[in-house]
Amino acid sequence: MDDKQELTIEKYGFQVKNRYRARGAILLDTEEGPRLMREYEKIQAHFAFANEVKKLLYDCGMPLTDRVVPNSEGELVTEWDTGEKYVVYEWYYGENCDYKSKQGLQKASENLGCLHNKLMGAAREPIPLEEDLTDRYERHNRELKRVYTYMKEKKRKNEFELSAICCFPDFYRKAKEVAERLKDCRYYVEYGKYTRDICHGEYNYHNLIFTKKGVATTNFERAGYGIQWMDLAYFLRKTMEKNNWDVEKGIAVLDGYRREKNIGRDEVEFLLLTLSYPVKYWKLMNQYMNGKKSWMSSKNMEKLIGVREQEKAKESFLKEIAGNENIDWS
Repeated sequence: MDDKQELTIEKYGFQVKNRYRARGAILLDTEEGPRLMREYEKIQAHFAFANEVKKLLYDCGMPLTDRVVPNSEGELVTEWDTGEKYVVYEWYYGENCDYKSKQGLQKASENLGCLHNKLMGAAREPIPLEEDLTDRYERHNRELKRVYTYMKEKKRKNEFELSAICCFPDFYRKAKEVAERLKDCRYYVEYGKYTRDICHGEYNYHNLIFTKKGVATTNFERAGYGIQWMDLAYFLRKTMEKNNWDVEKGIAVLDGYRREKNIGRDEVEFLLLTLSYPVKYWKLMNQYMNGKKSWMSSKNMEKLIGVREQEKAKESFLKEIAGNENIDWS
C-alpha cells in the first residue's frame, strides 16, 4: 500500500485487520467496524453540504449512511503537503441491492420513502430549483434536433446514422409531447419551481447495502434541493431498464415507497410523465455528437437497437401502471 495511505490510516488510530480493494477506494476491516478510504484530487464545496445531509438523517433516526469519520485531529479531510487528500467513511458489511428481486426492490424503495420523509422541509424557506425541468427538456430537444440536422446533411451516412435518422421522428415527437404536457401537469405547476426538500440525487442499487440492521444508503455526492419524485423516477428507470420494464417489479417499487410516503394521482401523473421522456435516446445522440464520427462503433448500433426495444417495453409498462385498478393511488 502507498506510504501516504499508510500514514493516513495512522492518523485515525484504529487497528486494521484486513483491507480490500473497492471501486476506486480501499475497504478497511477495523476493530471499530468497516471503513472506506477514498483519495481525492480536490474536495468540492458540495462535500460540506453532503455531510450536513447525512448528519440531518442521523439526527432524525436514520443512521445507516456513509458518514465521514474525523481523524485523531478532528479533521474530516486528511491532506498532505504533496497534495494527496484522503477521506474515511463509515461503511457496512452486507449484500448489494438485488435489482432482480421484487422483495429487494420493495425494500430499497421503502428506504427511499423513509429518506424522503426525513429530508422533507429541510429548508426554512422555499429555494428556487437550479434548472427548470421544462427548460431542461426543451434544451434536450434542441440538442436532439441539432444532431438530427447534422446527420441529415451528411453526404455519406453509416448504418447507425441511417437508423438514428429513421427512428428520430417517433422519439422527437415523444420528447416534445413530454415537454408540452409538463407545463400543464398540476403537480409540476405547483411544486416545480421552488422546493424546501432535499433529494439524494443518484439513488440506485449501486448505492445501497442491505445489512442486518437495515438498508445503508451511500454516495450523497449529488444530493441537493430538488423534487423528491425525481429520485423515485430515477430509481424506477434504472431498475426497470435492468428488468425490461417488468410490471410486477415496477409495482413492487411503488408499493415499497408507498409504505413510507403517499403517492397521489397528481404525483403519479408527474412521475409517469418524467419517465416518458426518451432519455436513453437523447443520451445516445449526445454521445454520438460528442464522439469521433469518422468511424462507427458496433456498440453504438447495438445500443440503438436496445434503446428502441426498451422504449416499446417502457410504453407498455407506463400504460399498465397508469391503468392498473389494483393500485390505490391515495
